Amino acid sequence: MQKKKIILIIGGHDPTGGAGITADIETANHFNCHPLSILTCTTIQDTSGVTKISNMPKDYIYKCFDKLINEFKVNVIKIGLIPSLTASKEILKILSNKKIKNIPIIIDPIIKSGSGTELVTKNNLNYVIKNIYPKSDLLTPNIYEYNIIKKLFNIDNNINNILVTNYSVKNNEIVLNLKTSNYQKEKNFSIKKFKKKFHGTGCTFSTAIACNISKNISIEKSIKISLLYMKESIINSSVNGKKQSFLSRNLL
Repeated sequence: MQKKKIILIIGGHDPTGGAGITADIETANHFNCHPLSILTCTTIQDTSGVTKISNMPKDYIYKCFDKLINEFKVNVIKIGLIPSLTASKEILKILSNKKIKNIPIIIDPIIKSGSGTELVTKNNLNYVIKNIYPKSDLLTPNIYEYNIIKKLFNIDNNINNILVTNYSVKNNEIVLNLKTSNYQKEKNFSIKKFKKKFHGTGCTFSTAIACNISKNISIEKSIKISLLYMKESIINSSVNGKKQSFLSRNLL
């Protein structure tokens, strides 16, 4: 039997199960990857909004990483919500560790929740943009996040691959724009725009891409595979919250 690839997921907990670590784990399971997970925070939220974020104790994130990296051969790292400056500094320490050299790093730059709640402070955002995002092999912002990042930092020369996940909407399709090799090359992808609003699409999509990259699949092909997965997850959705619906990630 072929060994499973191992994905290290660093992100927040969403008690609805629609986004965050739960969404990442379900997605990893679908792609037959084994998920290791480190929480950056817990939250109190529903599909209408986030009411509280509780950060992990100091040194928790790095100590978890130190234990895991000494036992497991990690094939890819996916990072989601980084809610505090303390968490940011510990994650930067992780990304500077020689033991993860040459391991692909995919970052979903979460600034605001799907319901519109701001999730990071300005000081922390500045730190993350300038110190952590440039260490990614692929950054997957939505257009709102992309415009904020670009306003605060010269991403054109500092981040190799950026996939803007909702670059534009044309003919009832969402267009995604991949900028690669210091913006010398761009490529568009598309997916049908559905009427419902779905919870956790960003983290699910970025984790799907990360799982495929762990199997030595190119970024472009990983995006195509992940878009098909997203389409099926949306079509098979069977749970609705008051404000957002939930993806059906556990597809057979």
